[in-house]
Amino acid sequence: MTLIRSALTVCTLSLVTAWPVLAEDDVVLVLAGGGARGIAHVGAIAALEELQVPVKGIAGTSMGALVGGLYAQGMDAEQLLAVVENMSWDEAFEDSVDRDNLPQRRKEDDYDYPAAVSLTLDDGNISIPLGFVQGQQVRQMIKDLSYKSDHIDDFDNLPTPYRAVATDIETGDAYVFDGGDIVTAMRASMSLPGLLAPVEHDGRLLVDGGLAMNIPVSVGRELGGERLIVVDIGTPLRDRSDINNLLDVADQMLNFLTRRNSIEQLELLTDRDLLINPDLTGFGMLDFEQTSEIYRLGYEATMAMQDQLKPLALADADWAGYLASRELQNPPDPVINHIAIFDDSPLRDDVIRVHISQQEGQSLDRNQLRADLETIYALDHWQIIDYEVVSDQADGNVLEIHARSKTWGDNDLKFGLNLVTDMDGSSDINLGVSYLWKGITELGGELYARGQVGDTTLFGAEFYQPMDVRSRFFIAPYAGYRDSDVTTLGPEFGAADPAGAWRVRRLSTQFDVGWNALKNSQLRLGLFRNYGEYRTDIEIGGSLPEDEFNEGGVLASLRYDRLDNAFFPTRGGFLYGDYRAMRSELGADTDFERWQAIAQGAFSFGAEDRNTIILTGRTGQSTDAPNAPQNYFQLGGLFNLSGLSQNQFSGRQMAFAMAQYQRRLSDTSVLPFNLPAYLGASIEGGELWSDRSDVSTSDFITGGSIYLAVDSPLGPLYFAYGRTEDSRDALYLSLGWPFLNNQFRIGR
Repeated sequence: MTLIRSALTVCTLSLVTAWPVLAEDDVVLVLAGGGARGIAHVGAIAALEELQVPVKGIAGTSMGALVGGLYAQGMDAEQLLAVVENMSWDEAFEDSVDRDNLPQRRKEDDYDYPAAVSLTLDDGNISIPLGFVQGQQVRQMIKDLSYKSDHIDDFDNLPTPYRAVATDIETGDAYVFDGGDIVTAMRASMSLPGLLAPVEHDGRLLVDGGLAMNIPVSVGRELGGERLIVVDIGTPLRDRSDINNLLDVADQMLNFLTRRNSIEQLELLTDRDLLINPDLTGFGMLDFEQTSEIYRLGYEATMAMQDQLKPLALADADWAGYLASRELQNPPDPVINHIAIFDDSPLRDDVIRVHISQQEGQSLDRNQLRADLETIYALDHWQIIDYEVVSDQADGNVLEIHARSKTWGDNDLKFGLNLVTDMDGSSDINLGVSYLWKGITELGGELYARGQVGDTTLFGAEFYQPMDVRSRFFIAPYAGYRDSDVTTLGPEFGAADPAGAWRVRRLSTQFDVGWNALKNSQLRLGLFRNYGEYRTDIEIGGSLPEDEFNEGGVLASLRYDRLDNAFFPTRGGFLYGDYRAMRSELGADTDFERWQAIAQGAFSFGAEDRNTIILTGRTGQSTDAPNAPQNYFQLGGLFNLSGLSQNQFSGRQMAFAMAQYQRRLSDTSVLPFNLPAYLGASIEGGELWSDRSDVSTSDFITGGSIYLAVDSPLGPLYFAYGRTEDSRDALYLSLGWPFLNNQFRIGR
């Protein structure tokens, strides 16, 4: 029965290759899949090197394919340990790029609906990608580690012959890589379904090899090894008491699949083979922060079998020769004779080419090319951006840039939730949706539309059209409607005057021309024409005035954004200013000016930059403006004079300053999400005035807050206590960014 099962297993392999023939006693190392548990493979290799046991072939699945692939290319155990210790696994398993590399347009997206997952519309149907993570970062990280062998397309010609196992998701069969691009082989083998998107290769859609063959014993045997050393790091099945949520259920289902095929493969072992089982109890497939401990367990489990391994060891002289045979020399950087762009998106090839710094006739600069590809990827039109160098008799060395468009469509559908309450009767609740349709034109034109219902109602759309391939200049027509509350409490009305609130409704049209000055700033000039009205919503102590109004004029806005995180920055700065001149000849009821500005800076200190100081200043003036609610600024609420109710005070002149101290408590990673928690405090001061002549810092209301926050997939979550100098206080619960009540994030 064992022989029959062995034959059937071999026959199911999707790729039949010409395997090298090794000597009878040559050892083939077989490395199982298991996520972070696979770090134990590095410890096992370290023990084999210490014992001077040569490995003449290697077969791996998933994490075993990654470790095995790097080892096959000539890395030793010390180098492998440095890789797993220094690799930023959180960055590897996400698609986001460093925020500083995002174009200004994409940075603006952060302030709208902060969502970890975007949906798309495809032929009217909502769709999602094939994985939370498309693998841009992890592929480039593997590519950086494999550059010495990128000219080798036959895995038998590596310092150590190598095989990687993936799974054909259409058939369920194992697919064995024996050549081609080794980066693709490793990336495909570790494509955990649901987390990492599948890899398209050879007409197949490939996912993690663990689904079909988690311990590739038969592949190691076919590689030519009569003697196998197998390292099994598979995750045992969970007890019922350990199955407590959806992730536990999904993990258990995956374990069922991998353990079943693992048992079948382990039955193929003979008495000549060695099986190493590190005791990895308590370690999960995502425990990458436990590198040292997992490495140690792999090393100790292998050293515990040194009596069986010593007969396989080489003498010192032979071992030195073996090590020399595994050295892979740095290939000379090829001179690039031609650059070719392969892009299946509607955009012009020049949109990609203009960002490639590599010059024809010069040696390939891999570091600069990697940075250029990240810049292109940050434009957010493509699923994967990659490159390869191919030799052509006619063109010489051709640098091919491969840009693969998103299979689910170049558009984003996001849903937003904003909840702010002081737990004492004052609250704002808003539900919103936004739709971003990118790549409409060959220069990257896009339509952005959003709608919201709740305490603030908004509908609007902007068409953004770049005028050149670098998107340095653009035009942006906009139309929208907004309906929101404006309170009358404050300096505009004395104690004898009525109090309450208006509903201010405004229908707006706007046409901007803009300049994306460098990568981190944007200047806009435009014309606007608005029609609106204000009607009484709440009246206390008498009747409030009601009226209609017309606005028209010219505008100028400047935005600068170098924050490393929109909501929990650790470094960088933000500046936004907006100036509007109302002119009667352009439709305004009267001539006046209104401007507003915000400035924010952040810097960190201490171990791992866990401590952060954030300084914020805001100001606004409606100079000579009519005393009407459409011209008011508002203060009150969390981080807007904490201790007061939401938007409690209003006035035509405003000033506010805040200093925050924030400490990061954790870096809790729940792939594909990162959920850090923060403890912080703020000191705040601000005031509103009716007229510019009334402005005085001596009138400032001071206050502050203490808070606990989590950077959640739905946006920032705050639980805070605020208090003012005159003992007014409030408890706040805030989820999501107050995206429409914040007058200084208006962008679109």
